[in-house]
Amino acid sequence: MSPGQNGGSEVILELRNLKTHFHTPDGVVKAVDGVTYSLNAGETLGVVGESGCGKSVTALSILRLIPEPPGQISGEGIFFEGKDLTKMDTTELRHIRGNEISMIFQEPMTSLNPVFTIGFQIAEAVMLHQNMGKKDAYDKAVEMLDLVGIPLPRQRVGEYPHQLSGGMRQRVMIAMALSCNPRILLADEPTTALDVTIQAQILDLMSKLKDELGTAIIMITHDLGLIAETCKRVVVMYAGKVVEEAPVEEIFANPMHPYTIGLLNSIPKLRTSSSAAEQGRLEEIPGIVPSLHRLPTGCTFNPRCSKVFGMCAESEPELKEVSPGHFARCFLH
Repeated sequence: MSPGQNGGSEVILELRNLKTHFHTPDGVVKAVDGVTYSLNAGETLGVVGESGCGKSVTALSILRLIPEPPGQISGEGIFFEGKDLTKMDTTELRHIRGNEISMIFQEPMTSLNPVFTIGFQIAEAVMLHQNMGKKDAYDKAVEMLDLVGIPLPRQRVGEYPHQLSGGMRQRVMIAMALSCNPRILLADEPTTALDVTIQAQILDLMSKLKDELGTAIIMITHDLGLIAETCKRVVVMYAGKVVEEAPVEEIFANPMHPYTIGLLNSIPKLRTSSSAAEQGRLEEIPGIVPSLHRLPTGCTFNPRCSKVFGMCAESEPELKEVSPGHFARCFLH
């Protein structure tokens, strides 16, 4: 069984050896370098890793939103319901974007246009993809705002982004992304910069809408706690590559890659003791994600790894299945 496959489930999205490179004056930046994973119908798949690991660039590559040049998307293909998105022209892609595959971007204040009303920005996508008239599209916008729990939705459609709180703007982004009932939702850090109460509301909302609309979700985040709460399967990325993939329960019970172990160990743990000495210091992964201009030879994680040995600096390990459905890119396994 290859990475991302789930026997008996319908695979609606599959990335095969995806590479997204940027050609710069300082050299080639390999932001995504040979990523392979798939998404099953109705599934919530977690993609986790530190900033700079290639999570968001992978999502933007799926929708072909990478500017070319300087970017270049290559590999064996990005297959949505069996059709290769990398072979589609602009007209075909416009039918897919926002209609079949939608995305919630990281920062709602910069993703929403400040000079257009909330209602216009939702209705525009509906008019474009669903062939609705203006009145019906605005009624749909009101319906979607009500669906995501925004009070006084008929009033809100005439307001501008700056008139809404961060949590409400994030709800607007979700309403816009789901307005055309997409098959897939790419959620890029959907709860970033929100307080914990609003985070919980947003996650409950996404779970409810997934159940009601049957939408499959790729949850992109650095927060393993969020992954544990929402996802069934998780892909761990580091320096543009997948370093581990497994069901969520397996990742938490038996992590195989030292990077995944480091991420898990850095999660704050609730202790009953009030003694700081007994609780100990919060663990961290030493160093930072390497510059994609100058990646270390061999395993890209070896300069930060506590279990490094000779061959780690000499050659790069392959992603291999170490137990049924559990893949890791490490010489230890």
